[in-house]
Amino acid sequence: MKTKNKWLILSLLWVGLMLYLSHQNGTDTFNTSNGFSVYLANILHVDPQLFHGLVRKAAHLVLYFVLAVLLRGWQIQRGKAPWPALVMAVVFSIIDEGTKPLIPGRHCDAEDILLNDVGAALGYFISGCFEFFKR
Repeated sequence: MKTKNKWLILSLLWVGLMLYLSHQNGTDTFNTSNGFSVYLANILHVDPQLFHGLVRKAAHLVLYFVLAVLLRGWQIQRGKAPWPALVMAVVFSIIDEGTKPLIPGRHCDAEDILLNDVGAALGYFISGCFEFFKR
């Protein structure tokens, strides 16, 4: 993608995906994650019911890891300090979880906020290591 705003566009698309997944009602989010869990469990030959909880928690880490990487790229592309990328991801995490009680069958979970923030921090720092060693 050869555009001046590629990191911004990718970040916005990713946030759109995150909002879509995050604002599904309780039944739909269960069906989405359960379908993915069953698919992966069959490939890995593990019990889908045990695997489902792990997949749901890992999703928080992965989604926010990618968000932090994309936001960091956007900050760097703009010639700005990268640290606001981590702040933006953490703030988005809190707002995202804070709106969950407004969705039928969903609730705000402090553990999910923590997983989101750990994923964001890992994405931010690991992408920073790649940037450091790329120099």
